[in-house]
Amino acid sequence: MKTKFSLLAMLAAVMLTSCSNEDMVEENDPSLNAEFATLSVGIDGRSWPSATGTISGVISSNTTLTNDKVWFIDGPTFVAPGVTLTVQKNTLVKGKSTPTSGSASYLLVTRDARLVADGNNAAESIVFTSDKPVGSRQPGDFGGVILLGNAPTNKPNSQEIEGILPADIPSGISVSYGGSNTANDAGILRYVRIEYAGRDLGGGNEINGLTLGGVGNGTILENIQVSYGQDDGFEFFGGTVNAKNLIAFGNADDDFDFDFGYTGQIQFAVSQKVPGVPFSSDPNGIECDNDGSGSSATPITRPVLSNFTILGMGNASSAGPTLNGNRWRRNTSFVFRNSIIAGYDDRGVLFDGTAVENKLNSGGTAEFKDNLIHSYATAGGVIMPATATSKTNYSGNTTSSSNPNFMDLVAPYSATSPDYRIGTVPPALAYGASFTGLSGFTPVSYKGAFGPSIGARWDDNWASYQPNNNPY
Repeated sequence: MKTKFSLLAMLAAVMLTSCSNEDMVEENDPSLNAEFATLSVGIDGRSWPSATGTISGVISSNTTLTNDKVWFIDGPTFVAPGVTLTVQKNTLVKGKSTPTSGSASYLLVTRDARLVADGNNAAESIVFTSDKPVGSRQPGDFGGVILLGNAPTNKPNSQEIEGILPADIPSGISVSYGGSNTANDAGILRYVRIEYAGRDLGGGNEINGLTLGGVGNGTILENIQVSYGQDDGFEFFGGTVNAKNLIAFGNADDDFDFDFGYTGQIQFAVSQKVPGVPFSSDPNGIECDNDGSGSSATPITRPVLSNFTILGMGNASSAGPTLNGNRWRRNTSFVFRNSIIAGYDDRGVLFDGTAVENKLNSGGTAEFKDNLIHSYATAGGVIMPATATSKTNYSGNTTSSSNPNFMDLVAPYSATSPDYRIGTVPPALAYGASFTGLSGFTPVSYKGAFGPSIGARWDDNWASYQPNNNPY
């Protein structure tokens, strides 16, 4: 016990010397409430029922997927407007890789419908996954989950969500999204995993693991993992929805993608690229555009993000074509604070274009502050363009091009059992988070998605980093 108290005292000393009083709110820090937590992440060994059920086509009345069955999504499946689809906690849902219709199996919740998939707690999470057996699952085995709403976007409200073939859409069903209701409630996704999803029709027309079109801030998105997707992990097409505790693991393209006027806020999110995944030609940790042409359409895309951990891979020789930890482009704005970027081949962050770079000037709407940034790039440096470092709204950042774990995370690049927490006695640079000017966030004393290794993990007992070994 004496050793433990000494360790805690050392940690407290580091924290007290690295943070201002206004940013120290440790009693609100969920990662510091439990010591030496017993971890259970990696393999989901639950037993599942033998009975099965199937959903397909149009769900036209309120429906519940009960946890006494394993449920299958067979082909394109739509929740009609005014209808709520409820998935009970502790339920397994599989997308058929060879659907009856011949088109990809996916679940699309239309504008003015709701999906309530509330795992409620870590031990009873909900899983959307492949129908293939252990060891045979591949990215794109099923289409994924699409949630549409009527919150604002910078596109016409007749804009249709991408990745859907016209032949998939039943009579009377619309796949348009967007509107004027910032508080749109499209349901609840909490303690949910989405595995082996994605659909690529070519030309940037794809379904992601979790696709969100015009979803409003009345919707709850908490504790969601998207793993081994064929395209992006999470993509936000406009909308105002907020989220926390998100994991993007082993996806082929971007981990978090923001477009078409998204203006929500997200805290505590992690992404990691995994060796052996067939990457796209442009895989980034974050990719963010105002729209595809870089127009000035309003609302301007401006995600407000804090406590992200964005990771490529553990060494440059095996990293493959991972590009940018962050790529801010096409006239987007953003706020990116208190976060970690490391392990990307090309750049830790790219401010792509004058319109984006100018938003970092005094009076501009973009902020990039108090972050730790690493990349393997030697030519051009970590931050591009170099003039970004002189901008008013770029401050408090620390960079490295030599050590991909200079922030001292426990096991950040493991492909089977990662641990994104800060080391036991971490360097002071891992602390010093600032929440000045931010509202609606939980003030914590550290950068990145997880606190120190003496604390609990919010991914414990529900996230799975070895989904191909899960016995379902």
